[in-house]
Amino acid sequence: MRTRAKRSLILVAIGIVVNAVLAGIKMYVGLSSNSLCIMLDGMNSLLDIITCLATLVVFVALLLPKSESAPYGYGRGEYLAGFVVAVVAMVMGGVFFVRSLNRLAMPEPVYFGVQNCVLICVCVPIKLAIGLGYYFANKKIKSQALRAIMLDSFLDTAITATSLVSFAISSRVDYAVDAIVGIVMSIVVIVCAIKMVVENIKAIVVGDGAKEERDAVALVCKEQGASLEKLILHDYGYGVKVGVAHVCGVDLESAKDMENTIKSTTGAEIEFVVDCHNGNDEK
Repeated sequence: MRTRAKRSLILVAIGIVVNAVLAGIKMYVGLSSNSLCIMLDGMNSLLDIITCLATLVVFVALLLPKSESAPYGYGRGEYLAGFVVAVVAMVMGGVFFVRSLNRLAMPEPVYFGVQNCVLICVCVPIKLAIGLGYYFANKKIKSQALRAIMLDSFLDTAITATSLVSFAISSRVDYAVDAIVGIVMSIVVIVCAIKMVVENIKAIVVGDGAKEERDAVALVCKEQGASLEKLILHDYGYGVKVGVAHVCGVDLESAKDMENTIKSTTGAEIEFVVDCHNGNDEK
């Protein structure tokens, strides 16, 4: 778990540095060209730094030792970090929408430049590379917070690419293309962000479903020829699931082996209660 938290910290720290550089480039291009889409895209990168910092704090908390007040650690903080990322994305989409409406009502000229175009072109593959880095890392790390940042990175890549197209067209078309593209982009961002908010609220309230642990319990019961009567699991974050499994058809020694198997394969602490159907349960 500590190794997982350290790897996540490194990934998020890299994301902060990259977003800082991208924000600087986008704001420079947006201000110099008067492109609303690119300016808002730059603001989005600045907000990404804040969300990454919030996520960084959560992963630092995962390295803290367990205490009396938190006997199972601070793993659920990852769900909270994912929620923060989603809310920031939703707010950004709202700001994007309002500013785009203002620009549509009062169109302004956009000043195209080859240098600015090249700078934004460079931003697209960099942001895509960061998103792919999060994606492949999260296949092993399986973090709700990292997943939210990953989805936000892919969304930002699409936003930047769309801003680039809008930037090129706006300089050649005497119409509020910049504003129209901004409205469409903001709606997409808001819809995706709302979906992320719902997912993370569900994780905060009821956990991530513990599918891996439930499947592991079902498999070990099948291998031991046990019948699973009831399974109660409490979610304290990735790899920290605690619960009780009521089984029948096995002896106490087999139940102990099943506990050790689940512990070694998933890290979950599940106590197997052997129900002998005689009115007295054995543990």
